Amino acid sequence: MSLTAFFLCAGYGTRLRPYTDRVPKPCIPFLGQSALELNVRATDAALKPDRRIANAHHLPDAVRATANPLGLDVIFEPEILGTGGGLANAAHILRDTDHFLVHNADLIHSIDLAALYRDHLDSGAMATLAALSVERGANTLSVSLERDLLGVHGYDGFGGDSHEAKRLTFAGIAFYRRDALAFIADGASDIKPGWMATLRGGGKIRVVDVTGVPWYDFGTPQGLWEALKYRMESAGDFAYGYTAAAGMQPRVDNEAGIDLPEGLKNVAVYEAPRIPLEAGTTNLLTGFDFDWKVRP
Repeated sequence: MSLTAFFLCAGYGTRLRPYTDRVPKPCIPFLGQSALELNVRATDAALKPDRRIANAHHLPDAVRATANPLGLDVIFEPEILGTGGGLANAAHILRDTDHFLVHNADLIHSIDLAALYRDHLDSGAMATLAALSVERGANTLSVSLERDLLGVHGYDGFGGDSHEAKRLTFAGIAFYRRDALAFIADGASDIKPGWMATLRGGGKIRVVDVTGVPWYDFGTPQGLWEALKYRMESAGDFAYGYTAAAGMQPRVDNEAGIDLPEGLKNVAVYEAPRIPLEAGTTNLLTGFDFDWKVRP
């Protein structure tokens, strides 16, 4: 049973500009390792995929520089295609595998990918989606008691189903059978119309609720900070590249490798800032031309 892992790396990371004008979101470092590297290594350990690929549009050379040493082939998209369009654009590769994982590369999480894949294979579903309930934002996936996707609220006129047991939000991680590609249209598109087309065609889509499992989409400064805190907890490293007294947990990530003053707490330094940090600075993500205050 062959498996390809496809990591989505094409987005602009608009809400993290100006940093993401220079560094694609999947290449943002967490204690010296990019998000892409963390996700690829976790996927390799859990699934041992036969092939790994990524797409790129924004800053493709930076994506290649991170992806290629990890053994990923990079597919360049001349225009942003979205998840659906990205899958269609990679279909010439994905058709050569029995199943494929599609994984947003701008996530930090501890979802059990091996268990998700077993569920996918055991159910015989066309696709299996990891999903969760979020307090803020719309939960649009309509899910039955049997964990089947009934539809997506707001797409193709879907307004609900009497068999709906819960609503969830897609977690950016899904497994697909190869024949799911038949329901994904060419051209720029979200993946949700492809799911709706699958359901109309009689295909089953499984939904696995991972609510409560650590999962962070670091698309905003606060989200980036929450993901970094979780990474520090997981690694047991609360002073990366920073001198701290034994037993202290200042939560400082010095990705720039520069000399830093004493007394920092809840600080991430991605590039040397224009104005040097003052001693005792707290609750800040900073770089050459940005200072993002965050809640601790």
